[in-house]
Amino acid sequence: MPSTPVQAAAEGLPITEAPFRDPLTPRGRVSCDIDMAQLRKMGMKELRDLRKVLYTVAEVISGFCCQPRFLTEDGKNYNAAGNVLEDICDFLGSYEQAAVNISVAAKPKTSSEVEWRGWAILGFEADCAEDLAPFAVKAAEFVRDEAEARSREARRPKVAPDMEVAQ
Repeated sequence: MPSTPVQAAAEGLPITEAPFRDPLTPRGRVSCDIDMAQLRKMGMKELRDLRKVLYTVAEVISGFCCQPRFLTEDGKNYNAAGNVLEDICDFLGSYEQAAVNISVAAKPKTSSEVEWRGWAILGFEADCAEDLAPFAVKAAEFVRDEAEARSREARRPKVAPDMEVAQ
């Protein structure tokens, strides 16, 4: 049997069948990804604020997971709804970690950005810390970094806004 060429959709033939979509699936996005590019565009304060909200929402969901309605009858495991909530909690935790990772890698220039970076990282570290001493050392390092940035800013010559630049 000879094979005959078939025109492909990319060559102008209309697509007559759409790929299968569950009719019960809502419109719009149905999955979530961590948008690292968007995180990289954020300033330190935005990253700190986002981290705090992600942590808080995950804590609230975690609290719901402990309720009997999200456990199996024996109370030892999550039921199907509890598993969904746990997956959402895990995703939020991963997003929070990504925001912190971006903060750790950042090299802020201004003292306020240095301060916000410190709060973003220390907030995360405080939530994970088991011992106070290593946490206190990190906090002291962030205080030092902010003080150094403020000192650099104070040494910069100030230019009056109404001064004309000589040509």
